Amino acid sequence: MIIICLGPTAFVMLLSTWISSGIGGLPNLVFAIVSIYAAVKIQRRNLLAAVVAPPLIYAAAILLASGPINGKSGGVILNSFATLGTFLAVGAPWLFFTTIVCFIVIVVRGRTGH
Repeated sequence: MIIICLGPTAFVMLLSTWISSGIGGLPNLVFAIVSIYAAVKIQRRNLLAAVVAPPLIYAAAILLASGPINGKSGGVILNSFATLGTFLAVGAPWLFFTTIVCFIVIVVRGRTGH
């Protein structure tokens, strides 16, 4: 689940930070698509990870992608946390939407046995 979600999300976020100075809608859309896909394909014994992992993966992808924009004034750690807070605030609707959809997917999968 982590590789399926973190790889594409971090890659598109990194491209987005190189092209513009922030994270646009495309990285958030990629995050939602790969997280929901992972929730559909994950093994039944790991269904809880489909709800717990996406917010952590989103935060990790932000930290990985924020490297190019952290070269500004101040310390790297301070800039990383400031960037993380900013992008989490901006991406919160996508994060909530994705987590809720993943929760619905695992509830349906748990009830139907698929």
